[in-house]
Amino acid sequence: MKKIISLLSSLLFLFGCSSQNSQSNTQAEEKTIQPGNKQTLVAYFSVTNHTERIANFAQEILDSDLFEIVPKQEYTSEDIDYNSDCRANREQNDDTARPEILNHIQDISQYDTIVLGYPIWWGQAPKIMYTFLESYDFSNKTILPFCTSGSSSMGSSATNLSKSAPNATWLEGKRFSASSSKEEVQNWLEEYINEEKEMKLEIDQKALNVTWEDNDSVKALKELLPLNINMHEYGGFEQTGSIGSSITRNDTQMDVAPGDIVLYNGNAISVFYSRSSWSYTRLGKIQASESELNSLLNKSSVTFTLKGE
Repeated sequence: MKKIISLLSSLLFLFGCSSQNSQSNTQAEEKTIQPGNKQTLVAYFSVTNHTERIANFAQEILDSDLFEIVPKQEYTSEDIDYNSDCRANREQNDDTARPEILNHIQDISQYDTIVLGYPIWWGQAPKIMYTFLESYDFSNKTILPFCTSGSSSMGSSATNLSKSAPNATWLEGKRFSASSSKEEVQNWLEEYINEEKEMKLEIDQKALNVTWEDNDSVKALKELLPLNINMHEYGGFEQTGSIGSSITRNDTQMDVAPGDIVLYNGNAISVFYSRSSWSYTRLGKIQASESELNSLLNKSSVTFTLKGE
């Protein structure tokens, strides 16, 4: 999900001034981010649009939700003028400063991973980032931070931020420059992205479109790919065959219809071409007409093939 004082000093203030490189409180945990998963949020604060640019890249790569942290009192160019007694200087030197945020995330509970972006101001995250973290409950969530700076590293900024969300799992973050490319962001996120296998179904070598359930049984099934199952007709309404092992199940009494794919007894898959009723765990639904399903499945046996891509 990780100095000089000159005419350029005001710019360097925005991009950071710390040379520290440790993040002792962050944890390089196992890969957690799912592309295309709306349970991931990219949240960022940006004044000069550099952090916003990186955040937009991350959102596009992850196909996630995006949230801009908007200050109630906008930061002007005078507010971030390092050479003066500016607002940002005063905030950064005040441990209790918590600038107000104008907007609010309606339901933070829907997210399990937060990609968190901010600029480096005098070696640390802007104090509004502490406001953000202290405004929500991040218990059992994963936070992957990134920062933008001119030359300095992320330093201790994420370590200090983590104290405002101590019940979250913090991953090791990364620093980007204003000119960092989308490819650089992609390469970074690939360290954390857990690519979900896409499961493809063929019956007698005919590829079929399937809407798979989002449950633990389907996830367990993907771990067994590829699978070739010799199925046999049963009862005048289904083809069924063993997967060769038992996987997690959550059986409930249900009515099944043509196209339904279910897990039976934790160790067999059944696919239906007519209606029935029994206790199963639902796996998915083949998108085909009843006549197509009857032609494909109403025979003594079929070869049921699952592939991961």
